[in-house]
Amino acid sequence: MLIGWFLYSAAQASYQQSTLQETLSGIKVKDIMVTDLKTLSPSITIDKAVDEYFLRYGYGGFPVTDDGKFLGIVTLKEVKNIPREDWGRVKASDILVPHDKKWEVSINDDVMKTLELMIKEDKGRVVVTEKDRIIGLITRNGIARYVQIKGK
Repeated sequence: MLIGWFLYSAAQASYQQSTLQETLSGIKVKDIMVTDLKTLSPSITIDKAVDEYFLRYGYGGFPVTDDGKFLGIVTLKEVKNIPREDWGRVKASDILVPHDKKWEVSINDDVMKTLELMIKEDKGRVVVTEKDRIIGLITRNGIARYVQIKGK
C-alpha cells in the first residue's frame, strides 16, 4: 500500500508539473506582470505602510523607491519580524530586502523561467525592469492565478 501511495503521489506531481508547463508555454512576463505599481518611500514608518498599503491594497510586498531609484522590497515577512510597539519608529529603509540584479526579469522573459527563478531564490515576487527602470512586478500568486484561470 505504501509503494502504491508513493507511485500515485509521484504520478500526480508529474502530471501537475506537465500541466503547469503546458499552461505557461509561450507566456511572457508582460502577459502576467502588474504594472500599476504602488511603491513605498524609504522614510515611511511601518505602521503607516501597514495601514496605507498592506491593508489597503492587500499585496504581500511593495517595492521601495527613492526619487525613482529602486532600493528593494518590503514584504509582510519583514514587517512581522518587527515588534508591533516599534512600528511607529521603524522605517521601510530599515527593513527592506536590498535589491539584487539577479531578482530582475524583463518583459519578454518566459514566465516558466521566471517561476523557476522565484522558486530557486525563494522569492514571492521579482521586479520587471527595462533600461534599468522598474516597470512592473510579477508574483507567484499572480502566476498561480493565471494558471488557475487559464489551466485546463
